[in-house]
Amino acid sequence: MRILLVYLIFSRLVFAHDVHETSSYQLQEVAAGNFVHVGSFPPYSSANRGDIANIGFIVGEKCVAVIDTGSSLHVGSILKSAIRRVTALPICAVIVTHVHPDHLLGLNAFTKDQPITVYGHHRLPKQIRTRSRFYLESLEQYLGTAYTKDHAVDASLITPVNGVLTLDLGNRLIEIKSWGHAHTDHDVSVTDLKTRTFWAGDLVFSEHIPILDSNIRQYSEVLGELQNLDINHYVVGHGPLDRPWHVVLTEQRRYLGVLLKEVRAAIKNDVSLMDAVNTVGWIESEHWHNFDLYHRRNVTTSYTDLEWEE
Repeated sequence: MRILLVYLIFSRLVFAHDVHETSSYQLQEVAAGNFVHVGSFPPYSSANRGDIANIGFIVGEKCVAVIDTGSSLHVGSILKSAIRRVTALPICAVIVTHVHPDHLLGLNAFTKDQPITVYGHHRLPKQIRTRSRFYLESLEQYLGTAYTKDHAVDASLITPVNGVLTLDLGNRLIEIKSWGHAHTDHDVSVTDLKTRTFWAGDLVFSEHIPILDSNIRQYSEVLGELQNLDINHYVVGHGPLDRPWHVVLTEQRRYLGVLLKEVRAAIKNDVSLMDAVNTVGWIESEHWHNFDLYHRRNVTTSYTDLEWEE
């Protein structure tokens, strides 16, 4: 009886906390019908409960499309509840911009109760199958999340996008576009054609150091294409949304340009990878949040690719 009483008290405290968190969950309407929750800058932890990515949704006259679902069922559920604060329209689509867990692992909060079409890059299912076990182990390690199996994403749920796919949310057309090698080899972006709002996912970062999980040369080419987009509003995967688009892109292209130039020089001068990670690109260290966490990884990814460059 005492155990049951303690459990009931604990359950009520958790429920009260979650209700408060849902009601205080902040959304920005960056353009009419485009709602974004801006995540925290720190790496995910039990303190921020993994709420680190910019995620959100687009509301049409018929239904809602969700863009990324956060790093856990908790984050996904809070987003889902926030949608209900805005509209009672059904959620007809979830778009996963890429495989990284802070954008993916909240997916089951949306798919477990109702049939929803999930869209992603045609290479996304392979990446889910390859990385799922590691991501679930990391979830348990960093967030202390119980029942990590509940977070396992079924790769067969993904409706693949290869090129440009247009969805009609009801008097609101959105375009999902698959990209080549950039931030990853399986990024998609979403454009709301009605308001010309571009959801970049992690193709673009604002103030947070860009993360390279693919080919630096092709990533730089994609950023050049993005800089010339004719858009009115944007949503990046991490960081503030109130800075001029051309400034955000110029800063990111500068960083990758420095990385590309100095990695090539290191390889030419027979600088080992072990030494390169501590010397290449550190002129950029004062310009980015979380530089110490991700820059060495970017150098490593670039070095192991460019050392085979002819």
